[in-house]
Amino acid sequence: MKTTQDTLNKIAEFEGIRLKAYKPVAAERYWTIGIGHYGADVTEGMTITRERAFELFRQDIQKYEQAVEKNVSLKLSQPQFDALVSFTYNCGAGNLRKLVLGRDYQQIADAILLYNKGSGKVLPGLTRRRKWEHDLFLSGSTEKKNGNPYAVPTKIIKKGSKGNSVRWLQYELSRHGYHVIIDGVFGIKTEACVCDFQRVNDLTVDGIVGDRTRAELINGK
Repeated sequence: MKTTQDTLNKIAEFEGIRLKAYKPVAAERYWTIGIGHYGADVTEGMTITRERAFELFRQDIQKYEQAVEKNVSLKLSQPQFDALVSFTYNCGAGNLRKLVLGRDYQQIADAILLYNKGSGKVLPGLTRRRKWEHDLFLSGSTEKKNGNPYAVPTKIIKKGSKGNSVRWLQYELSRHGYHVIIDGVFGIKTEACVCDFQRVNDLTVDGIVGDRTRAELINGK
């Protein structure tokens, strides 16, 4: 998936274009130049041309698009993808991983708003950007707020299972009130939640999600 031109224009608007290296926040480790290009290759006093600024911008966008593709397991619409590319361009891939870990669509959108600080202080520019990303992300939602974004598994899930089938299970458990991280790994904590769910719903308590447990997860309140 590629970022739309409208979003590229918006990112460039937020970042601005500076042809001489600068630090938006004094505590930053590296310098910034061009359209938010940040890293060890930028040094104090460095200058570039406008053409070079846009060349770096195109290169950086590809890197952050790849970061979104790699770190987000939820199915994303174009607006959701664009919003996360903008977020990652500004906050980095590490913060993207923290943003999406164990969260559904609505929770991700809400958490985006929290990343509006620099050196512990709320910054108006970041607040405006996060609000724009939040609204863009929600504008592309094709799921109900409480809808499970993962496909219903057709095979048995048990301890040791991994992948989106486990994420489906963990999402359903969280919907039923269990505190479980949606990480796609069926470990001890997920097994304990499954056993408790089975016990509460008069199912065989074996920690294995077969047809009956799956049906109860889907249809139970």
